Amino acid sequence: EQPRAPAPLVLLAQTEVGYEALMRLNSCLYLGTGGQAPQVTLDELQANSEDIICLTGGPEGPVGQLLQNSQTAKAHALMDRLKAIFGDRLYVELQRHPRDDASQPEAERLTERGFVEMAYAMDLPLVATNDAYFPKSDMYEAHDALICIAEGAYVDQQEPRRRLTTQHYLKTPEEMAVLFADLPEA
Repeated sequence: EQPRAPAPLVLLAQTEVGYEALMRLNSCLYLGTGGQAPQVTLDELQANSEDIICLTGGPEGPVGQLLQNSQTAKAHALMDRLKAIFGDRLYVELQRHPRDDASQPEAERLTERGFVEMAYAMDLPLVATNDAYFPKSDMYEAHDALICIAEGAYVDQQEPRRRLTTQHYLKTPEEMAVLFADLPEA
């Protein structure tokens, strides 16, 4: 199997013991990477998972990437492994960043149903998160320009480039409740 690029997981310390485990994982990120992007392995997560809460990383997380590539069986297997590592401290992360035309970004559209079905089938809790990059929606254009500067791209270019939506701002709990009204358990 081809090695996959690192994918994000959200790890939160539940106690001081969890914080210490996060610090050990932080060391693992940079030790022995051989110049590759900082990352930890599933074995390192398993060895250092005590009192850590794990969110699956949303559409860009490791399970989400498998779902986006139509690798459902591998996504289920990875979710099983994460459940074995974190137990009742594993949460299936859903994100919604609707565009101005009310469509969902492709990654979110391709993963949401699979996430919800896996969560129900595996008796895992859902959690609604918002990948926030700026405090208010009216800061989108300025942030988009900064992304272009950082990546050497142009705001109006047609070629693929990293794009966010105006919805990647810090939403209130009330806004999140409205956005996920169809999934109140999240």
